[in-house]
Amino acid sequence: MNKKVRKPNSRDKVNWSSEVADSGKLAGKVVGRVFSYILNIILTVMLVCLITGIIVGTVFAVYVKNYIDPEVDLSLFEAVNTSQTTRVYYMDYTDRENRIGNMIELEDQRLYGTENSIWVNYTKIPKNLVNAFVAVEDKRFWSHNGVDWWRTAGAIFNYFIPIRSNFGGSTITQQTIKNITEDNDYTPQRKIQEILRALNLEKKLDKTQIMEIYLNNIPLSQGCIGVQAAAYTYFNKDVSELNLIECVAIACITNSPTRYDPVQNPEKNKERRQYILDCMLEQGYINETEYNEVYEKELVLDYQRRASDVVTGSHSWYTDQVIVEVVNQLIEEKGYTTKMAYSILYGGGLSIVTLQDPEVQSVMEEAYLDDSNFPKTNNAIQPQSSMVVMDPKTGDVLGIVGARYEKKGDLLQNHATKSTRSPGSSIKPLSVYAPALEYGLITYGSVYDDTPLWFNYAANDTEHNYPVAYPKNLPEVYNGLTTVNDAVTRSVNTVAMRILEELGVDRSFEFVHDKLQMHSFLEYKEVGGGKSLTDKDLAPLALGAMSYGLTTLEITAGYQIFANDGVYNKPRTWLYVLDANGNILLENKAESYVVISEQTASIMTKMLENVVTSGTAKVCTLKNSVNVAGKTGTTASDNDRYFIGYTPYLLCGTWFGYETPQSIGTVAFNPTITVWDRVMTKLHQKYFTSGQPLETFELADGVRTATYCKDSGKLMTQACYLDPRGSRAEIGYFTASTLPSEYCDCHVLVKYDTVTGAVASPYCPEGNVKEVGLLKIDREYPANIKITDAQYTYRNVPDGTVMPTTSDVPFYIGLYPDGTYPGYSATKGNPYNRYCWEHHHEPEPEPEPIPEPEPIPDIPQEPEPDDTTAVEPTGDETSGAETSADETSVDDTSGEQNE
Repeated sequence: MNKKVRKPNSRDKVNWSSEVADSGKLAGKVVGRVFSYILNIILTVMLVCLITGIIVGTVFAVYVKNYIDPEVDLSLFEAVNTSQTTRVYYMDYTDRENRIGNMIELEDQRLYGTENSIWVNYTKIPKNLVNAFVAVEDKRFWSHNGVDWWRTAGAIFNYFIPIRSNFGGSTITQQTIKNITEDNDYTPQRKIQEILRALNLEKKLDKTQIMEIYLNNIPLSQGCIGVQAAAYTYFNKDVSELNLIECVAIACITNSPTRYDPVQNPEKNKERRQYILDCMLEQGYINETEYNEVYEKELVLDYQRRASDVVTGSHSWYTDQVIVEVVNQLIEEKGYTTKMAYSILYGGGLSIVTLQDPEVQSVMEEAYLDDSNFPKTNNAIQPQSSMVVMDPKTGDVLGIVGARYEKKGDLLQNHATKSTRSPGSSIKPLSVYAPALEYGLITYGSVYDDTPLWFNYAANDTEHNYPVAYPKNLPEVYNGLTTVNDAVTRSVNTVAMRILEELGVDRSFEFVHDKLQMHSFLEYKEVGGGKSLTDKDLAPLALGAMSYGLTTLEITAGYQIFANDGVYNKPRTWLYVLDANGNILLENKAESYVVISEQTASIMTKMLENVVTSGTAKVCTLKNSVNVAGKTGTTASDNDRYFIGYTPYLLCGTWFGYETPQSIGTVAFNPTITVWDRVMTKLHQKYFTSGQPLETFELADGVRTATYCKDSGKLMTQACYLDPRGSRAEIGYFTASTLPSEYCDCHVLVKYDTVTGAVASPYCPEGNVKEVGLLKIDREYPANIKITDAQYTYRNVPDGTVMPTTSDVPFYIGLYPDGTYPGYSATKGNPYNRYCWEHHHEPEPEPEPIPEPEPIPDIPQEPEPDDTTAVEPTGDETSGAETSADETSVDDTSGEQNE
């Protein structure tokens, strides 16, 4: 079918202008809507960013407020800018206790700044040196406000997306803060704090001041701190005389001091020099001519090692200790870094007033130069020693010697104040006896059994066949019943440990660690590998077997409480420090407090006197001229020896041993007591020749004497006087509340056969028997331990107990099951408490009772015949009569035999 084609009509023409207009409107709407969407997105993103920024900013502000200290203490920066000599003084006291005296300088102890840290003013530093550091370390130093934000942004980006391993954003201002504060933690917190402090510092100091501090505090290898020390060390000239290549060579070092050290690594230093020269040329600090002249030029060194050379032997051991203490106080109290503290100490023009007695120090140093004061050992290297002398009434340290022989340097290892060594038995009076006496657990006459507390077994002794007694004494002997006084005198380990068990390790530890400030006692320390250390235990506190030990100063200071009526004084080597203007910079305030009562101190002194007169320190000769009390100490392996002793005037502690611990071995004489005796004898000569009566140890008010039995600590009985060893009476020292009030219940009267020398049997002749006092003690051990008083012991023996028939055991041995023992005494003959078996006879058995003879039966009688009847006896009758007669005869005979 054909379709008709409609012809276009003029009226059907497209209105293009209208179409374009409509299209434009539509496009406009689309573009507008798209733009609106984009704008909304942008605005939304901006709003989110704004809110996020506010949140982040708020959090950051809170973080800064709580965790960041943006402030800069200008005193830290001012303290390092000094070059004046520090002077050391002592007080020439006429009355030390009341501090009456004059201040006198120790001229040979002045403190000069060493060449490895010499301050130089900015005006004397060459421009080339400053420019070299700026060019390589912080090219925008002169224009930024303490922080180079471009480099900081780059460092942050590099932190998250590492591109360079050594990309740093710190400016010279930031490096200056890090060098002065020594805050080198690699944490965002430290970096934020450093940035804020840099901004703060640049508001308070100008650029040249900051540059001066920076150049005087940077480490430049070979022990050099600062550019002046480096100039002397590497080129033997003042920093102001350095030429361009020398300036650049020094500027190389700070990036990595060892790597770019011109002495150790000249090629690396040259590579770094050329890089810095490129930077200086690029930044306009040098021209082409200067650049070309030095780029390939060889560096000429005049290496003097001045930075590491220190004047040797210029300071005494005492001054060394003062330096250490003052530096620590500057760090703690003023907030200085270690480097700053030493800088101001050596160059701050300070005046340090010490508590040294030059006479004491001189006598000690002289003694420690004399080898005859010390015994020789078989080793090529001889043992070391240290000594401290104190005034116990004030806590003043009067003299310190840190080692034997001539002192060949400053701030060397000071064995008196730095080295910690196990004190052995010298700790017992402080950790055991003094607190136990003070807390009322013991008295002078309290008695404890000097026998093993327990037995140990080797790991491979699974059957427990070989028991090992613990603890052992030195010498290895157990004496049995022992008074506290005797235990102190003889330094008995077992008694100290028994008392400590009663006292408790917590109370003992608190006494020495807190009250006596012996902080070398470890409460707890992890050492890795799941292991830990502690001195809060029986062996460290009772025997001195510590993890590390004590310093000579620590233990000597502890003994003040005995010499000073129970009062502890903080040991002090200096009084105060004045700054260059005469103002007090530091003050070392006295610290004194009561630790034990006067009565306890007085009683302890009496016991410690006995150590010197008749105990382990009886070789001391000074006791013949003045009262002396003290205590020895020896470690189990004989690595260390101690003696801490005092008189009414002075307190002195001495240590002897190897620098690296090892056994001292056999020596000709006791080293600590000998050198102590010789030093203290010289120091007391002025008291002997003064014409004044010598001071003595006086009993404190309230201390009384009493007689007691030294086997029970109680009042004497007849049995105590009849002890085979003689009267057991002893005089002791007590307070009114601790005087003995009960009678001895340890001694019992026992019948003894004086002819056979044995505990009497019931059958000993009465003429042989007398009464003696033996010790009623129950002891039972898995091994037969040698105990001095074992042969004088007694036990009740129940009826029926089998008595021994041998003479080498105690009479009560039958009470002990197999594998257990009562202990024995080493005797030339039989033990005193053996049984008198010589007179022991079993009674004869009683005879059996004699039986009564059987009665003879009655024989019936025939009636008599009358006259009318006559009966002739028959044979049977006659026979029967004869038989009866025979029976009677047998019975009689039988009866005679039974009787």
